[in-house]
Amino acid sequence: MKNNYSIKVPLKNSPYEIIVGKNVIEKNKKKIFSAIKDAQKIFIITDTVIRKLHLKKIIKIIPKKIFVKTFVISSGEKMKDIKTINKLISFLLKNNVSRNDAIFAVGGGVIGDISGFLASITLRGVNLIHFPTTLLAQVDSSVGGKTGVNSSYGKNLIGTFYQPNLVICDTIFLSTLPKRELTAGYAEVIKYSIIYDKIFFNWLNKNSKGLLKLDNLKVIKTIKRSVEIKKEFVLKDEKDINNKRALLNFGHTFAHSLENCTKYSKILLHGEAVAIGICMACKLSNILGFLSLNN
Repeated sequence: MKNNYSIKVPLKNSPYEIIVGKNVIEKNKKKIFSAIKDAQKIFIITDTVIRKLHLKKIIKIIPKKIFVKTFVISSGEKMKDIKTINKLISFLLKNNVSRNDAIFAVGGGVIGDISGFLASITLRGVNLIHFPTTLLAQVDSSVGGKTGVNSSYGKNLIGTFYQPNLVICDTIFLSTLPKRELTAGYAEVIKYSIIYDKIFFNWLNKNSKGLLKLDNLKVIKTIKRSVEIKKEFVLKDEKDINNKRALLNFGHTFAHSLENCTKYSKILLHGEAVAIGICMACKLSNILGFLSLNN
């Protein structure tokens, strides 16, 4: 089994590549900077946890001729709001960002969603590269172009569709994840297998221990297959116009309500909410007579 992969997302107007593997940041420096070849400034968006653990890995690969500024936010879902976006826009404009410059999103799903929304609305679009640092972000939120922040009326109700220039899913980030975060990400992986690939579901069932112990080849295979499945849905309906991406939200209707009930706190992580939401959706389907318990 290979230890790194390139997955192309051939969208008509904004094709891009997702690189999956171990130590792929260092190995793909040329590809990273060819994706933003005219950028003179890079703005790194990250959080307090990732700054301590991984920021140096990113700064290390940036050529010295490029101006680099970092904006660090507190970690957690509560930061996904318009107030944070306003601060970030001021940060970019104060530093004279141009359309040729780039945002590096270094973090989990919250950082990715915020950075994607920020990139889409600043100067009507600047370059964006995702460096997802959690399993959930690598298999799900960094892929597909959905961006957004929360409002008092619900989760992700303010947002855009905006594709990145490149996504780098490096498994070295996962070695610092708490087990709870890893398990939460695994819920999104299981979702993909349920909605699309029975063989993958059975493989996950047999290999879950190896994945949660971060067996590198199993982790890479898991991320690769999850990304491939999401890619298929995105290609069919990039902007969710024809409801063909709806299956990707399996379990999420209940999950978002549960997260709202816990006020987007760490009492309930997104992946945990999705896992519960999948069970609730299946239970409801059974009650309504659609899903048999004997299948």
